[in-house]
Amino acid sequence: MHRILALDERARADLVLLLDRAAVFGDGTVRLVADGEVALLTTPMAAAAGLLDSGPTILVARASRMREPARFDGVVALPALRDALRDGADVEIPDAVTRPAWAAVSPPRSGWAHAGDVSPEAVRALAVQAASDVEAALPASPGEAVRRRAERAVWARQVDASGLTAGQAAALVAMRFLGDAPVRVTAAGGWTRASGRAGEVLAR
Repeated sequence: MHRILALDERARADLVLLLDRAAVFGDGTVRLVADGEVALLTTPMAAAAGLLDSGPTILVARASRMREPARFDGVVALPALRDALRDGADVEIPDAVTRPAWAAVSPPRSGWAHAGDVSPEAVRALAVQAASDVEAALPASPGEAVRRRAERAVWARQVDASGLTAGQAAALVAMRFLGDAPVRVTAAGGWTRASGRAGEVLAR
């Protein structure tokens, strides 16, 4: 059976923009999950490397309605997915033989409890503060690995009573997920979800 991500022109264009921004972060992989007419795309802004890694996992997520129902759960390379969507092609989702550690554990599908709301102005201020804290933690002329460690240390911090983390604030701004309405924060099973106008950021 063919497992196809089939999107209309507007949905493809929206995801291309999202993937352009997400390409700056993460490991260059995307998980695509569908069971019906909606496909959920997730890609990491930061990800634990395995069970012994205590760093945060921060996932950017966007749901898109497909032209026809489908069922799949696979991991694809971000550049290849972006190129296919940009070319207007449907995307065949391969069976996941292996998958990165971040994609091996899924956030809960239900049981999310409202933990609070954060204004977009506050989220932007928290993102600016997170960036400042990362720069303050860096030595002169840091390498990429040192910068990533500093980012993950800062991004893991809870910065609001709702449970919002610095990494979620940074991702909401970087991915342009904010709108005029407050960000809704919910929690379940050790995960926190920050929902903006144009997408969500999950962290644990």
